[in-house]
Amino acid sequence: MENQKSFNNTVWMYAALYAILGILLMFIKSPTANPKDPSMVILGFVSLFLFIGIPILAVWYYRNQGYTVSLGKAVKLGVLIGLLGGLIVGIYTYIYFAYINPDAVDQVLEMSKNMLKENDMFTEETLEKQMQITKKFFIPGQFIGQMFSGLLYGVIGGLLGGLFFKTPVEEY
Repeated sequence: MENQKSFNNTVWMYAALYAILGILLMFIKSPTANPKDPSMVILGFVSLFLFIGIPILAVWYYRNQGYTVSLGKAVKLGVLIGLLGGLIVGIYTYIYFAYINPDAVDQVLEMSKNMLKENDMFTEETLEKQMQITKKFFIPGQFIGQMFSGLLYGVIGGLLGGLFFKTPVEEY
């Protein structure tokens, strides 16, 4: 029973860390920033390593609490952290785009439209239709994207954490 309580506490603690980090990075990396800007590319890679590192750190923490860590338990820990953290960041993202800064959606879509125009990928009419469809699904897509990326980072981080920090099996 104590083992399950400690496991759940670890999940919630590191999911909260994941969510706080995700929200802070959204403040730093504005959704309307130019994705081709070198500082945004670097920040993207840093955030990738941080989000994968959180489940790894959680596995290390759980093992150092004296509990046995198998590869399966480490992946489970990572998946739960990624899902809960991604859910919280997804909810914040929804609130941000729907209520706090709804103009950001139009800014992001305008920036995307300009990039597509530069590449002459679509006619003006097709581009307008595409932007209308994209605007309709933008906010739900951002929410789902946060959940999916949290799951992906959780699986990768949990797997790496399990490989690095699993408890050695004693042979008889």
